[in-house]
Amino acid sequence: MKKLLSLALALIMVLSLSVAVFADDKFTPPATSTATIDVTYTVINKDTTSPAETLKFTCEKTGVEHTAAGVQLAQMPEITIADVNINAVTATRDMTTQTAAVTINIPEADQFPGVGVYTYTIHPQAGQNAGVTYYTKAIRLVITVIEAEGGQRRIAAIHTESGQDGDETKSDDIEYTYSAGSLSVTKNVEGNLGDKTKYFAITVTLTGEEGKTYAATYLVSGGSKLGNGTDNLAATTISVGKPATFWLKDGETFTISNLPYNVSYTVEEIAGSAEGYTVSYSGNQNSRISKATDTVTVTNTKNSAVDTGIVLDSLPYVLLIAVAVVGVVIFTSRKRSRREY
Repeated sequence: MKKLLSLALALIMVLSLSVAVFADDKFTPPATSTATIDVTYTVINKDTTSPAETLKFTCEKTGVEHTAAGVQLAQMPEITIADVNINAVTATRDMTTQTAAVTINIPEADQFPGVGVYTYTIHPQAGQNAGVTYYTKAIRLVITVIEAEGGQRRIAAIHTESGQDGDETKSDDIEYTYSAGSLSVTKNVEGNLGDKTKYFAITVTLTGEEGKTYAATYLVSGGSKLGNGTDNLAATTISVGKPATFWLKDGETFTISNLPYNVSYTVEEIAGSAEGYTVSYSGNQNSRISKATDTVTVTNTKNSAVDTGIVLDSLPYVLLIAVAVVGVVIFTSRKRSRREY
C-alpha cells in the first residue's frame, strides 16, 4: 500500500514538472492588450432627460524613453480607441448616473521599435449637445515594453495618468454631466375690476447658444385653454428660436421641461390681450436656465373708483331727517303767521 502511494506521488510530481516545462516552452505574448478608462455620465436634476451621446477620442504619439538610440515617435504603432455610446436617461432622482468604459486597443509588443517606455496622449472630444459638460482634459497613456525570456518582447505595464504637465498621478476615470431645468409661468389677476375668468396671451421665446445642438421640441404642460376657448391641444411644445404663445387665466401655470442650462428665455404678455390692465412680472422675466426650476409670475391688475351715490341702506334715515326738517319748517311758519294776526 505504501509502495502504491509513493508511486502515485512520484507520478504526480513528474506530471506537474512536465506541464510547467511545456507551458514555458510554448509561452507567447498576447497578440493585443487593452486598457480601459471608466466613464461616469451624470444627470444632475430629477425628471430631466439626457440626450443619447457618442463619446469620441483621438490619440497622438508624444514620448519615447529608455529605447535604443535613434528611435523616433513616427516609429511608434498607432493606438485605436473605440467610441463610447451613452444612452438617453431620465433621472429618477438628483444625480442619476450611468457608467461605461473607454476601451483602448494596444498593438502587440513586437510592433514597437524596441524595449522602452512609450507615451501617448489621448484627447476626449467635446460634443455639441446643449446642457452637456464634456470632459476635455488630456489623458496620458504609458506603455512599457520589456524583453522577455527567449528574446521575445512583451508589454509589461499599461497605465493612464492625468495628462497635465508634471503630474504623473495615475487616473482611470472621467466624468460627464447633463444639466437641465424647467421654466414655469403663472398668471395672477388682481383689482376690483380684474376678471379672473379672462384668458391672457403670454409669449415665450427661447434662445440657444451658438454651435450647440438642441432637441426639436421641448414639452409644455399645464394651462387649460387657448384664447378662443378651445382645448389647449396645440400648445404642448416649444422650440428653441421660435416664439410660442400660450393662454392663461388667474391661478393657472404652464411649465416648459428639460431645458438645457444656459438656454435664454423671455416671457412677455401680449399687450392686446391685457387692454386696460397694468402688467407686472415677478421672478426673472429675461434670464438663462441655471437651476432646477425658474419661475415667472405675470400679474394683471385693474382697479377703478366706484361711484357710491346714495347708499340704499341709509335711505330710510335720510327720509326721516327730511320729514323732520319739513315739519320744523311748517311749525315755524304757522307760529309766525299767528303772531302777525
